[in-house]
Amino acid sequence: MAKNVMEFTIEWGETDAAGIVFYPNYFRWFDRATHALFKAIGLPIAELTSQHGFAHPIVDVGCRFASPLRYDDTVRLETTVVEVRERTFKLEHKVFKGETLSASGYELRAWVKNEGNGKIKAVSIPLEMAEKLR
Repeated sequence: MAKNVMEFTIEWGETDAAGIVFYPNYFRWFDRATHALFKAIGLPIAELTSQHGFAHPIVDVGCRFASPLRYDDTVRLETTVVEVRERTFKLEHKVFKGETLSASGYELRAWVKNEGNGKIKAVSIPLEMAEKLR
């Protein structure tokens, strides 16, 4: 299955009053990692949206927190496609500080087509795109 790794440093604005990363930031990182994975496999989401009308809304998401992260920590976020179905795909995200797992999470996303007037419809993932995800 497709995999991507990104590294970054925790910014001050991503922490809370206790000095640890505020939990919604993990979900922002997961989304950013999904976009990076799609770009790495030759399916930039901006092009999928503008040229084909495809979007990938989240239908389920979760995260388990194992070890806190703090300002200026350098982290590695590993994203792997773990399942590709007819109209959905699932990504697993693992956040590490060094070799220590800080958090693990997932996103279940639908493959939809914009039909105009704000309406979307779940559609089958095109075969060539499903193969790239695998």
